[in-house]
Amino acid sequence: MNWTSILCAAAAATALGAVGPGFAEATTAGAAPRTFVYSVVHSRYGGIGVYQRTIEDAEGVTRARSKLDITVKMMGMVVHRERDDQTEVWRDGRLVSFSSVSDSQGHQLVVNGQASGGRFQITTPSGVTYAPADLSAADPWGLQHVGAGEVVSIKSGKVNHVVVVGGGTEQITIAGVAMAVRHFSASTETQPDKWDVWVDRAGVPVRFRSREGESTVDFTLVSPAPQAASDPPAQTRRAKGE
Repeated sequence: MNWTSILCAAAAATALGAVGPGFAEATTAGAAPRTFVYSVVHSRYGGIGVYQRTIEDAEGVTRARSKLDITVKMMGMVVHRERDDQTEVWRDGRLVSFSSVSDSQGHQLVVNGQASGGRFQITTPSGVTYAPADLSAADPWGLQHVGAGEVVSIKSGKVNHVVVVGGGTEQITIAGVAMAVRHFSASTETQPDKWDVWVDRAGVPVRFRSREGESTVDFTLVSPAPQAASDPPAQTRRAKGE
């Protein structure tokens, strides 16, 4: 089982273009930080942990800090434990830097990225690589753009080409609350329909999912409690240049 791929779901439900309406609508300039907490459920192992994201916006700069804490047990025994701590900084709708520290089974992985000189520099234990300056973070909060683009995994530093489709309205129920959402799907070059994101009218992902072979991993918003909403934004925003 590819745990690295599964755990990237929190930061790899994918994003295209700039920060995206999710950030813009979830936070306003000078607003107090907002924290969103998600349960993490594996289709085979059940509940395995918690994903938390805190967003703060001030003077055109958005800072988002994400934490993932999971423990997987089989027959009462821990078979996998991982903690991830990631930070993204956006300025005027562009990713300008990120940092990630992951600890998996006692093995630490540090990845950093920085916009520099008209391109984006990514530093991993394997060395330094470069990507286009308009690179976006693979991030479910920005998945409100339909189209193709390049995104970077904050966890691994790997750059992927993705295609996002959808944006149509659906009705789903979370914690007994029925709500209208927009549903987006993202595919990579090697796997169609790799990720799904369901976004409420405020631009907040209330659920996102990663497919891993025959298994799925679901992230579902538990705090703040989902609110019923009957009319999500009608217009599907398109990727930059569409």
